[in-house]
Amino acid sequence: MQLIIAEKPKVAGKIAAFIGSNVIRKGAGSVGYYETTVNGKKVAVASAVGHVFTLAEKERSKTYPVFDIEWVPAYKASKGAFYTKAYVDLLAHLAKQADEVVVATDYDIEGSLIGYNVFRFCYGGKSETGKRMRFSALTPRDIKEAYERMEPLDLQNAYAGEARHVLDWYYGINLSRALMSSLIKNKAFKIMSIGRVQGPALAILAEKELEIKNFVSTPYWEVFAYAKSTEFKHERDRFLDEEQAKAVHDRIDSTGIIEDVKKEEKTIYPYPPFDLTSLQLEAYHLFGFSPSQTLELAQTLYESSLISYPRTSSQKLPPNLNLQAIIKKLAEIPQYSERANELMKNGWSRPFQGKKEDPAHPAIHPTGIQAKMGEKEGKLYDLIVSRFLAVFAPFGKKELTSVLLGSNGERLLANGSRITEPGWTKFYAPYYTIEDKGIAEFLKGENVPIENKKLERKTTKPPKRYTQASLVSELEGRHLGTKATRSVVIDTLFSRDYIKGKSLEATDFGMAVYQALKKNAPHITDEELTRKIEDDMEKIQTGEMSKETVIAEGKEVLIQMLNEFKLHEGEIGAELKSALNDTEMKEKYVGKCDKCGGNLKIINFKGSNFIGCSNYPTCRNSFPLPGYSFIKPTGKVCKFDNMPIVLVIRQKGRFEMCIGRDCPSKAQWGKKKAEAEAKKAEEAKTAKEKPKAKTRKSAVKKEAKPKKPRKPRKKKSEAEKPEKGN
Repeated sequence: MQLIIAEKPKVAGKIAAFIGSNVIRKGAGSVGYYETTVNGKKVAVASAVGHVFTLAEKERSKTYPVFDIEWVPAYKASKGAFYTKAYVDLLAHLAKQADEVVVATDYDIEGSLIGYNVFRFCYGGKSETGKRMRFSALTPRDIKEAYERMEPLDLQNAYAGEARHVLDWYYGINLSRALMSSLIKNKAFKIMSIGRVQGPALAILAEKELEIKNFVSTPYWEVFAYAKSTEFKHERDRFLDEEQAKAVHDRIDSTGIIEDVKKEEKTIYPYPPFDLTSLQLEAYHLFGFSPSQTLELAQTLYESSLISYPRTSSQKLPPNLNLQAIIKKLAEIPQYSERANELMKNGWSRPFQGKKEDPAHPAIHPTGIQAKMGEKEGKLYDLIVSRFLAVFAPFGKKELTSVLLGSNGERLLANGSRITEPGWTKFYAPYYTIEDKGIAEFLKGENVPIENKKLERKTTKPPKRYTQASLVSELEGRHLGTKATRSVVIDTLFSRDYIKGKSLEATDFGMAVYQALKKNAPHITDEELTRKIEDDMEKIQTGEMSKETVIAEGKEVLIQMLNEFKLHEGEIGAELKSALNDTEMKEKYVGKCDKCGGNLKIINFKGSNFIGCSNYPTCRNSFPLPGYSFIKPTGKVCKFDNMPIVLVIRQKGRFEMCIGRDCPSKAQWGKKKAEAEAKKAEEAKTAKEKPKAKTRKSAVKKEAKPKKPRKPRKKKSEAEKPEKGN
């Protein structure tokens, strides 16, 4: 028997259906496998569910540093992963019967490690005997070709994945425990984490925050003139001296002469095919999808055989993808038929490609297969298909016009542009924004009246914060993290309260973590060290370095970081505790106590909320709050009694309320409820008293029948009576 290992159950079913005949699903409940026959050979296709093996300490501890770890089934390391036990047991059972094991997980370092771990821990065979299926899309053609052209087990990918997991475990557990330990020793507590990529990512955001905070806005002036309703801007662009700008403005006369008119045709090159990062950027810009959401939706489309593998860095579409066949299939889908048919009619078959390459997978592209999908998946799919069709279309063209206006020795410029040939842009509609800028017709040497002139004062703006998508792009540009992990790092920064907002803003607590580490243990936030480890892991894939060497060197760097941290553990903990207290006060402070002048704050006690005074027990002033709610300060004060207003968030809605017990704003609360109950009771009473409408049958009087006399009951004999206890 040949055993094929897939990464997900849905994929296992597709592989079995595409390579064999007489496919039978075996197994009880939701965990099963597929049995089929290929060229007379019995083949079983079974699935993992992601990483069914994980790293764990050999002996559990709470201290640091810790390096004594081993691979174990995920269900033994975490109760939350108990569902994986059935999959591991099934894979182990099938592996014992198998003569050959084929890894058919995703072809990247994560997928290769998943398959390799199942191979070595469930099958226990020599790595040289394993086989590898390599494919980039879940289509019959791709799967059949991958099966017919199986390769040796991709050990270098698996080793790189193992090195990454080991080092991420070392860094994540040890550095996070160090942070937690520093807090606990200062008698404070909060779940915290920091990691190999998380530290530099936090540093990027914190440094941007400092840049914004330290930014000093400076004024500047711009001079404009208007002719034929066209805006001309002075060729100096900005004036830093107001008097100089005023002098230039005043010199502009009531008439001017067109000194030059230039027209230039410019090519509009198509956007390249999507890699994962550019897809995440575009989906965020167009739909507001977060990077992790885009990846999740793309993974669903991939598993539904609708697109190719999404975790790719490539912007290239090689000819062996049979691109014309894909376009032909897309022509059968009504919303793409017009564009696809135009490509085929004109013989436009050569795609425009980007510079980025990925040896494992091509750029993200549709397969041409049709299937139903959800609304969000549909949006992302339409974007991918539109980009795919656009790369085959001809280049667009636009005309750029530049007009130079002279007036009393001052020169001003006006620029216009218009699309002359839409080319690929109409294929990418509605996702390409045409930025035509109209401009009147001018002739060189023409005298024109100056209709108006303007001197405008402006100020320089601070740099923009990162969005989730632009941060993913920034991390990629700095070679930090991987395609699959960058969005996870951002999600972790949110969950630890280090960052907030749509435009990523480092919180006060996040800034405190960054500053405490930068001052006392700067190597934790140093991106150079992380980048070197990333480079070394890539060298494992190419065979230039061994996983043992990369792990040993990364471990040595970590030990130096931890030694540095321990020297300043007390100072780090004190700074974090102070920041934690400040954050907690900001989140829970609602105002000053009207009795003693202390701080009123939100208190959660045994599942209930109330507002109490910070001077308790000296001051016992308190205010009740609605139950089953999340309460947030608003910073507002009630206009009736000058008491603080809080925001009450419930499952069915939210509202603001004054905390004052006898506030006039609450006067109608009880009345409204009483009125509603009274109205309900009145309606019920009216419905009860209302006579029922007589039906046609009930309206007909029937002749009264004499009642039959009731027969007297017979007494049961003693023999008929049941015995007690029966």
